[in-house]
Amino acid sequence: MIATTELKYDGFSMVLHWLTAALVAVLWTLGQLMDEFTKGAPRHAALSVHMVLGLLVGAVVLVRIVWRSAAGRRLPPADEGWLNLLAKAAHYGLYLLLVLTVAFGVARAWVQGLSVFDWFTFPRPAFATRSVVRTVSELHSDLSDLLVIVAGLHAAAALMHHYVRRDSVLRRMLPGKRAG
Repeated sequence: MIATTELKYDGFSMVLHWLTAALVAVLWTLGQLMDEFTKGAPRHAALSVHMVLGLLVGAVVLVRIVWRSAAGRRLPPADEGWLNLLAKAAHYGLYLLLVLTVAFGVARAWVQGLSVFDWFTFPRPAFATRSVVRTVSELHSDLSDLLVIVAGLHAAAALMHHYVRRDSVLRRMLPGKRAG
């Protein structure tokens, strides 16, 4: 392990990280439960909440990318070699999956011509056949499942660092005193 892991991420990066994690958990759970809502107003409200929170995830991810590239604190890697490469791939993969999942969520709302709380209705394009709608819906669903799996592996790696390796990697993203 590389030394100097006693550093912590800045507070804004921590807020963005945990806000993203919470929103993804809520959105995935809501997506899994969508069919349990009674058809009509209850399901429309749940779907509208899902869409608004999905757009919020998109905004948070955009802020995260800008913050990380412009002002966010950069910490040295916790590992060397292939473990460092794996960690980088997981982080970039999470960002990519977040962007793609949100993009396909917006595409799904568009091809289905969905309404958000009856405030706004996405104009349904002429090419939006049942096949297109099904394909876009399945891609959004599959990407969200993959996102949750990769995020779970990310969390498992952080817990492994904390409980098995007994280093400060997890504490770097937790509020409070220094990570060391």
